[in-house]
Amino acid sequence: MKQYYDPNNLRIGQHVGMELDPYTLNYPLNESKTAWVADQGGRSFVLRFYEPQRGELEDFLSNARKYTQIKHSSITPNYPPFYSNLWVFSCSAVCGGERLFSFLGKYPDGAPLNIVLSVFDSMSKTLDQVHERELVHGMLDLNSVHVVNGSGVMTGFGALNWMNKITGQDMDARFFPPEYKKRHQTLSPSIDRYMFMKLLLAALLGESILDRATNNLPKEIDSLSPDAWNKIKNWSRPAVRHRPKSLVEVMRILRADLYESTTSNGTVRPKKSKPRKQNSGGSRWLKIGIPALTLTSAAIALPFILGLVNFSDTETDIPDVVENDFQSLPQVLEEPLKDGGNAPKVEKIAPAIFEMGDLNGYGYENELPKHEVNIPTGFYLSKHEVTFAQYDRFAKATGRALPPDNGWGRNNRPVINISWYDAKAYAAWVSEQTGKSYRLPTEIEWEYSARAGSKTAYWYGDNLQEGFSVCESCGTQWDSVSSAPVGSQASNPFGLFDMHGNVAEWVEDCYHASYEGAPTTNSIWLSNQCEQRVLRGGSWFDEPTVGRSATRYPAEPDMRASNWGFRLVRVLKN
Repeated sequence: MKQYYDPNNLRIGQHVGMELDPYTLNYPLNESKTAWVADQGGRSFVLRFYEPQRGELEDFLSNARKYTQIKHSSITPNYPPFYSNLWVFSCSAVCGGERLFSFLGKYPDGAPLNIVLSVFDSMSKTLDQVHERELVHGMLDLNSVHVVNGSGVMTGFGALNWMNKITGQDMDARFFPPEYKKRHQTLSPSIDRYMFMKLLLAALLGESILDRATNNLPKEIDSLSPDAWNKIKNWSRPAVRHRPKSLVEVMRILRADLYESTTSNGTVRPKKSKPRKQNSGGSRWLKIGIPALTLTSAAIALPFILGLVNFSDTETDIPDVVENDFQSLPQVLEEPLKDGGNAPKVEKIAPAIFEMGDLNGYGYENELPKHEVNIPTGFYLSKHEVTFAQYDRFAKATGRALPPDNGWGRNNRPVINISWYDAKAYAAWVSEQTGKSYRLPTEIEWEYSARAGSKTAYWYGDNLQEGFSVCESCGTQWDSVSSAPVGSQASNPFGLFDMHGNVAEWVEDCYHASYEGAPTTNSIWLSNQCEQRVLRGGSWFDEPTVGRSATRYPAEPDMRASNWGFRLVRVLKN
């Protein structure tokens, strides 16, 4: 059997495919590293690599080519597969929006019927159309459906239909039709209809209903009339003969039931949806049920909500000073460059002692043990992530190649596709241009600045809230799509923007697998073999938990990605 590149050996930043115009791997989408988000020519794609042990090469290629036929707004586009002596992978578009798993987390007892119809209506029409051509999704679950502008979009359509067997590692086993539990799995439009009905139950009743048998569903629910609910229950039974022949018909029944149902005395009343329960903090994945602030109102209201002092944005040049003079320094500083521009605007951060690491039991082993750290000398930290406009000035002045912006725009967007070495070079150039000392922040400086005096998962609390972050499911127009212009969300109490999300940020330190032996006074933590550096803060692509104040993860310093950037520290001499 011909040997192709082993997906287990793939790594972030690796080039795959054509030598002249390769794909650059950003992040794996599964533990087996067979599916990746990758960039090529400023665009993002999902690559799924061939696994010889799971099926024949001819089946993989023919299946990938077959599903390029589908063109529909409710399905992410599939493209022709790549095939060479080394690489074999299929290719599809990246979907923005919010995963259905996260979206339904806001409705633990079931979403309102109008929301359910909005999400599922277009999907039902699309599936009925493609089923007429005997094309099958094959792995519909809460992760393969994203919600974009209120409508459901299906990802990975048909991507695994070449395999001998789909397993619980490929999709949520709670959605397995009986056909998948047999030794020889069979594919047909009927399995998509079964999985669609399971998704519909999760939307109407909450995700927890998936852990109950279909014959153990409630006798009635508030959001549907008894007649409509009985039809939904019957269509959700496992046997093929009970499954709906048309998903559009399912949606028609729900739509007809949206406004009216008949009561026992024959009168007609408006339908009521179940109220949404607020998150009590039991799950760190759910957003709390509060009204979302607009960007403008959030920026105006925050100082009053938090009781903050409104610091003056005085901007002036200062010399290196001793710590005793710290209080006399301006709160905000923007130093001129020799070439006529300005260094990044920085915010004054006072000396402090704080507790660092996983303080809430939400984190990972590399965030432990939590420990007290002293920052004896104050410093300045960039108010914003370094932007393309700032970095491009440096790149042009030094003859460096401009990093790609993935087609999202430059100017006040955070610079991306930047290695740790690139960030260090920029800091050195700003230092030379200003005659002052700039560098990347230490992990200690970064976490203290992100916490802004808090001990919660995020500076604003333990639960994700809209208006403060850009991440995979933070409730912004950029979630899972692209970076946002810097400062698009509200600042933290220290006057710093985008400390949670937008782009992950390089720091100075070498990566260590835990805080055992970590410095207890602010310093750059190095090691004899510093093969990896640290990224902080999460990004537009990452799950919300990656953006917590304590989250840290490693990357090789020469790697670049479309969700990595940085900010600078202006050092004060003591």
